[in-house]
Amino acid sequence: MRLDQTTNSLDLREIELEICKQDVVHFLNTWVWTFDPRRVDVKGSGGAYTPFDLFERQAELCRFLDDRVSNQEDGLVEKSRDIGYTWVTGGYATHRWLFMPGFNATFASRITDQVDKIGNIHTILEKIRMLITYLPAWMLPRGFNPSRHLAYMRLINPENGNLIAGEGGKNLGRGGRSSMFFIDEAAFLENGDAVDAATSGNSDVRIWGSTVNGLGNTFARKRHGGSLRPDQIFRFHYTDDPRKTSEWAQKKRQSFDLPHIWASEYDIDYSASVEGIAIPAKWVQAAFDLPKHFKVEPARRGIVGADVGAGKAKSVAIGRFGPVVVPPSFWLQPDTTETAHRIVEYTTKLLLIRSDGYECQAYALNYDNVGVGRGVQSTITHSQHLLHTVARGVNTGQEPTDTLWPDGESSKEKFVNLKAEIWWKMRADCKASYEKMLFATKAEGGVDHPLSDCIAFPDESNPGMMQLKQELSLPKYIRTEKGKIMIEPKDRLAQRGIASTDFADGLGLTYADGSTLDVWERLGAAA
Repeated sequence: MRLDQTTNSLDLREIELEICKQDVVHFLNTWVWTFDPRRVDVKGSGGAYTPFDLFERQAELCRFLDDRVSNQEDGLVEKSRDIGYTWVTGGYATHRWLFMPGFNATFASRITDQVDKIGNIHTILEKIRMLITYLPAWMLPRGFNPSRHLAYMRLINPENGNLIAGEGGKNLGRGGRSSMFFIDEAAFLENGDAVDAATSGNSDVRIWGSTVNGLGNTFARKRHGGSLRPDQIFRFHYTDDPRKTSEWAQKKRQSFDLPHIWASEYDIDYSASVEGIAIPAKWVQAAFDLPKHFKVEPARRGIVGADVGAGKAKSVAIGRFGPVVVPPSFWLQPDTTETAHRIVEYTTKLLLIRSDGYECQAYALNYDNVGVGRGVQSTITHSQHLLHTVARGVNTGQEPTDTLWPDGESSKEKFVNLKAEIWWKMRADCKASYEKMLFATKAEGGVDHPLSDCIAFPDESNPGMMQLKQELSLPKYIRTEKGKIMIEPKDRLAQRGIASTDFADGLGLTYADGSTLDVWERLGAAA
């Protein structure tokens, strides 16, 4: 109906063009078509050609790209396969090609034939050709001729001179200047560092998009190396796609002979093929899924863990009330006095309400007091009257506790230091969540653990929680010659291109000994 109205009214066309110019989501939802040959024989699908009806996360990706352009900065999109990423980025580029004079975009990949091959809809630029040619005739640029202006590797807007270009192969990024530079499947570049250097002079807005391919590549180092802020990273998981049901996921997962292929290509698991990960990503994911299936009540008393960062490392404060983890506060702040005040503020304002109306507050604070962390100790001590909690400095490099584990070994016999012990406690809780979810779905290996023995992350959309989710499944565990367990130290993580795991270490501090019974006894309260 809108097409008929605008076709017959010049005034309505002008209004519609202005609305489209101001809102890329409206443009894509209203006028753009996509193609999926798998839908040809699907009953009720409408065929292979369908209107581009963005689902919520796709629309959020458009806003993410808008923000990167506004800030003139890089962005990174870690994604599952087959969630429409190329269509969205191609649609976004088409919008600016039409409406933003002076816009030049480049789409690049390691293989030229993946960028453009005329007639092959699986290539990036051929998808964009289809997006353009299926627009109403009155929306196309004046003087536009598809055979002349949609050439190989060059899509030209004759009205404003805009260009969407393609690049591939070894010389990727060495072309002219671009308003935006989209690097496709960036985790699979054989010369990623060279591409990074070459494209840095090409565009101020580079979008590194990819499914994941382990940790030993430029894409993974950019994602985990600390050079990008959390808001410069967009996680696009298959569960964000309403078409991907749990039944679809189960069927798809079973179609892979090797489980790590599903984990990397769909579950965005960087460590899928890495041996010795302390907390497997599927266990962490289960902890995020748990609140979607069970009503997980917070414990009445909570504890805050605070990891103090230095340099490029972030300071993180995070709360845990029994099984329930609260979204963290995080900041880059070298001033230890300011950091201490922010830790105190987070702790004092932390409040959860149980279903029975009970107000849950933090009764303890464990903070890192090693290295730069020593600088917060004095301020936190002097703020004790504001905290109404027991504040305790923790050195995770010290020896483990006397805790006895189910295998009969004590922590001192089992672990190299306190850090390994608290990571193993987090591991145990994540494993319990995983087995609880298997039990709920009647899958093999399920165990009906009490929810109080699990760990739950209720807010997956929070940027800090998303970062925590990634960090928990990055470090490996190592067995010493004496058979004791240690967690991969920061220098070894750095060799794999991984920055300090500040968020995971902050959560780990909530597991440090002295944060439960002895604290409540010092407060004169029952545990």
